[in-house]
Amino acid sequence: MNAETDASSEKSKTPLTDIIDDIVADARDGALTLGDILDDLGDRSYGPLFFVMGLIILTPIGAVPGVPIIIGAVLIILSAQFVIGLRHPWMPARFRRLSVSVEKAISTREKVRPFLRFVDRFVDERLCWVVSKPLRIFAAVAIVFLSLTMIPLEFVPFGVAAPGAAITAFGLAIVARDGLVMLIAHGFVAATIYLVTTAWSMFIAAITGS
Repeated sequence: MNAETDASSEKSKTPLTDIIDDIVADARDGALTLGDILDDLGDRSYGPLFFVMGLIILTPIGAVPGVPIIIGAVLIILSAQFVIGLRHPWMPARFRRLSVSVEKAISTREKVRPFLRFVDRFVDERLCWVVSKPLRIFAAVAIVFLSLTMIPLEFVPFGVAAPGAAITAFGLAIVARDGLVMLIAHGFVAATIYLVTTAWSMFIAAITGS
């Protein structure tokens, strides 16, 4: 009984690893298509996209002029699809048919497994009410707001770090169904609001000479 409980507890602590294992296990006819992955993930499929784009903002690439605005535009499009209820991001059928062999999918899974296990040490399916569907939609609306704030914050040194961290955390929370990470993401939203209001106050003071 204790062994079963321990096994169940261990499994609940590896949401990302479990997800990728389930995706590979569902491969059909010896191949795994992009459409299969999107269907398996459902609205979780927005999570990795938000996560990766948020990470890009946090890297030196995000400091390149124009990059935050471009990524922000893409995020707004993705978030809008999430808000209107699309189960996963829309893409043309030809892209949905893109595929890799099961062997390649398994090889890729093994390569990313160490990273997923590392992230799984910090995430779990907890505080589920915080990642309920209405609050996930609210998170998508917040990502639209964060994307818009990156326009003025691009001119503030390291200003886009706060929205980038929030978007990264939202993406992780959505895919892992981790309510604690979702709350942390909202903390970064609060930090972003503070930065925007502070930058705006400084701008008004500069032009008015007060």
